[in-house]
Amino acid sequence: MRYFFWIISFLFLYNQSYSQNSFSIGFKSGYSSSNIHFYNNFFPSNTNTNPLNSFNYSFVSEIQTQKNVGLRFEISHQKKGWKQEFLDGQFYHSTINYLNIPILMNAYVGKSKTKLLFSIGPFFDFLLNHDNAYSLLDEDANTILDVDYNSLRDNEFGYGLMASAGISFDLNKNKLQLISSYQYNLDNLIDVVERTSELPDISNFNTFTLSLVYLLKVKN
Repeated sequence: MRYFFWIISFLFLYNQSYSQNSFSIGFKSGYSSSNIHFYNNFFPSNTNTNPLNSFNYSFVSEIQTQKNVGLRFEISHQKKGWKQEFLDGQFYHSTINYLNIPILMNAYVGKSKTKLLFSIGPFFDFLLNHDNAYSLLDEDANTILDVDYNSLRDNEFGYGLMASAGISFDLNKNKLQLISSYQYNLDNLIDVVERTSELPDISNFNTFTLSLVYLLKVKN
C-alpha cells in the first residue's frame, strides 16, 4: 500500500505546483498479446513459446501542460504469460496476473482537435496470482513445470519500460484515444541461483496492447 501512497502523493504535489496544468481521469480497455523470451546462455538453448492473449482494464490519470506535454499514470490488471503446444498433443499454458503501474511522460503533437500522442516511461508489476493449465506426460512434467513461476524461488515484483503511440480526439472536455503500446520487462521471471541446462537464465516478458481510452478533464 505504501507504493500507492507515494505515487498518488507525487501526482498531487506535481499538479498543485503548476496552476496552468489540466488534470484528467478516465478508463482504458485493451487487448493484449503477451509472451516470454526464454534463453539459456550457459547451456545455449532457446525455448519456443506462443503468446497468451487477454483483455485488460485500467484506471488512467493525466496531467497536461499548456505546451501539450505531461505525465500519465495508470493502474491496470494485466495478464502476462505464454503457451506451449507440442506435436504429440501435450500443452502447457501459464497465466500470471499482475497489478501493472506505468508512469509515463507523454507529448501531444498537433494543433487541431485530432493529435498524435507519444508516451514513454517505466512500469512496475506486482504479482497478484499465478495459474497454469497443462496436459503432460509424467516424464516431461517436472522439467516443464520447473520453467515457470515458483513462489519459493522467484520475485513477486517486476519492472520494465513501456512505449506507446496513438491518436487522440478532443471532444470538448473529453478525450477519446486509440493507443498501441509495448512493454518489455527488464527483470527475469525466474530467479536463477544455480546454472543448469534445464533452467533458462533469461526469462523476460514482452507485451503488446491495443487500447481504447476515455479521459474526462476535471481541472483546466
